[in-house]
Amino acid sequence: MSNIMDKFQSSLGKLSMAFNKNIYINAIKNGMLAYMPFTVITSVFLIIGNFPVPSVNAWMASLFNLTVTQWSTKLAIVNDASLAIGGLLVLLAVSRTLADEMKINGMQVMLTSVVSFMVLTPYKTTKAGSFLDITTIGAQSIFLAILVSIAVAVIYRAIDRKGIKIKMPASVPPAVSSPFESLIPSFVVITLFWIFRLVLDNFAKLSALELFNMILGTPLKAMGGSLIGIILVKMFGQLLWFFGIHGDSIVNGVMTPIFQVLQDENKTASLAHHAIPNIISQSFWDGFASIGVIGSIFAIILIAHSHRYSEMKKVAGIPYLFNIGEPTLFGIPLMLNVTYFIPLLFSNVVSIVISYTAFALHLVPLPTGLVQVPWTTPIVISGYLVTGSISGAILQLVCFVAVILVWLPFVKIADKEIMVEEKQEEEKQNE
Repeated sequence: MSNIMDKFQSSLGKLSMAFNKNIYINAIKNGMLAYMPFTVITSVFLIIGNFPVPSVNAWMASLFNLTVTQWSTKLAIVNDASLAIGGLLVLLAVSRTLADEMKINGMQVMLTSVVSFMVLTPYKTTKAGSFLDITTIGAQSIFLAILVSIAVAVIYRAIDRKGIKIKMPASVPPAVSSPFESLIPSFVVITLFWIFRLVLDNFAKLSALELFNMILGTPLKAMGGSLIGIILVKMFGQLLWFFGIHGDSIVNGVMTPIFQVLQDENKTASLAHHAIPNIISQSFWDGFASIGVIGSIFAIILIAHSHRYSEMKKVAGIPYLFNIGEPTLFGIPLMLNVTYFIPLLFSNVVSIVISYTAFALHLVPLPTGLVQVPWTTPIVISGYLVTGSISGAILQLVCFVAVILVWLPFVKIADKEIMVEEKQEEEKQNE
C-alpha cells in the first residue's frame, strides 16, 4: 500500500509540475487573475445600481436628479466599459503574459493580438453604417481570445527566432528599433489571420466566435456547468491538496474562463430581467462549491481536546472566516493524513450537492451574476450578495453545518490518537 501511495504521489507530482511549468496554462491563469479585479469593481457599481432596498435606490437617484432607471443605467456604464469588453481585456492580459514568458516583444505581441482578434471579428452593416456588436468582444469571447493570444504569440516567436525581421543599426534607440523589428512578424501573423477569416467567410459561413463556440465553447461550458463536471473538478483539486500540491492553482487555471463565461451569461440575463440560465458560475464555485475544508477547523473548535489542536484553534479559526485555509491545511496537517482523506475529498461534494439541489428546486434564487465578490469574503455575506437574497446566506449556513458534521467523526478519531501520543510523550518526559 505504501508503494502504491508513493507511486500515485509521484505521478500527481509530475502532473503538477507539468501544469506549473506549462507557459500556456500559466498565461491563462495569470491573465484571468488580471481580469478578476474588474469583475469585483463592476460588481460594486452594479450592487449600488440595483440596491435591494427600493427607498435607498430612490434616494441615491434623487441626489443626481435622476429616476431609478436612469440611475441604474448610469452605474452600468462601468460594466459597459469593463466586463462588456471582457474578451478583449483577457486577450490583452494573456498575450502580454505569454510574451513575457517567451521573452519576446510584449507591447508588439499585445497589439498584434488585438488586431488579429479584430480581423476575426465581423462588423454588422446597416443603412446607418457599420458597427461592432459588443457581444463579440465581451466575456462570451473569452475562449476565443485565449486561443488567439496563444496562436499570435507562438507564430510571432517562431518568426522572431528565425531572425526574419528588419534589423536596425546598434546606434538606433530600442524605442525606435523595436517597432521596426516587429514589422515582419506582426505582418505575417495578421496576414495569416486575415486568410483564416476569408476561409471562414467563404466556406464555413460562420464567424470565428461562432465556429469556436460550436466546436469547443459549448462542450466546455456543458462540462463546467454540470453537476457531475464540477464535482469531479473539485474532487481532483482536493486530491492534489492531499498530496501536498496546490490543487486550487491548477484547477482554477483551467476552469476560471469557463466559470466566467457562465457568470457573464447570468449577469446579462439579470440586467435584461430575463430568467437566469446557469446554476453553476464563478459565484457558485467561490461561494458554495468551496465550503468544505472550513468544516475541519470548526469541528476541531467544537470537540477537540488535545493540546496540539487547542493551540491550532487560536491561529486557524479566524483566517478561515475569510476562506484562508493554509493554517488549517498545514497545521492539522491534512496533506498525506489518511485519517482525513475521506472528508478532505468529499466535504466539498456535500456542499456542492446541497447548493445545487437548493438552486435547482428554486428554494434559493440563482446567483445573479451582477455581483462577484473576492474569494476572501466570509460566507453568509457572500451568499447574500451573490444571490441578492437572505436565503443565499442561509444556504451557506446549511452547507457550513453539513460539512462540520462530515468532519466531526474524523476529528474525534484524530484527536483521540493525538491525546494518546501527547500522554505517552508526557510520561516519557516525567521518567
